[in-house]
Amino acid sequence: MKKFLKSVATLAALGLPLVAVGQTALTKTTLVGSVTAGQPTIQVASATGIVPPSPLGGPAQTPGLNTVLFVDSEEMYIESMSGTTLYVQRGAGGTKQSAHNANAAVWVGPPAAFLASDPVGPCTAGITYNPTVVTSSAYRTSPHYWNCITLSTGDSLWEPVLTTGAITPVATGASIGTSGQTFTVKGLVTGEPITIVSAPASTSLCPLSGAAVTAADTVTLYFTTLTAAACTPASGTYLISTTRFSL
Repeated sequence: MKKFLKSVATLAALGLPLVAVGQTALTKTTLVGSVTAGQPTIQVASATGIVPPSPLGGPAQTPGLNTVLFVDSEEMYIESMSGTTLYVQRGAGGTKQSAHNANAAVWVGPPAAFLASDPVGPCTAGITYNPTVVTSSAYRTSPHYWNCITLSTGDSLWEPVLTTGAITPVATGASIGTSGQTFTVKGLVTGEPITIVSAPASTSLCPLSGAAVTAADTVTLYFTTLTAAACTPASGTYLISTTRFSL
């Protein structure tokens, strides 16, 4: 008989603590400069993890066989590269070509890290990615993110990851200390434990130091100012792992 676990308190009562281990962290970089919808090349801040098709022919020459890129809601396949300049196949995997802003996050990984539909049921942490990205489709315009979470029983299940979307924190006060800023994240339950799965590169003088669900559909991000001067935390998308799913 299925039991629907609504919160981490229920999990604890059943003796089923959750751990997000065994997954390979998905590589992330950013765009250098904005990109138009029809632009055939993009430049990224880092080419780490990007493997172009083989120039020698054969199956390894197929774009997207080694590396998939995902920016906002668009999937791209690598055709060739020169340093950090990438020649790409736009609108891959049934996604739509669209314009992207400078510094937009670029997810980099093998095809297995990007799914066409939401996963259900058990998973194997050792062969999945954190996060696993479900690309946009004809049915929605924004991606979904998932983690493979392992229970103390040894069973592993897919867990949804929520997103802030692209946000811009305001400057902190001009004094050393920690302060919180609130943002709307639909689906969060008041008081539930959360983990920040992915965040923009921290501003060195006011890094992210914590996060909590302080109201329904609301996350408070805490930034610690390390200097007696105002500091603006990193803008971008923050991914949040929750602990609710069904058994």
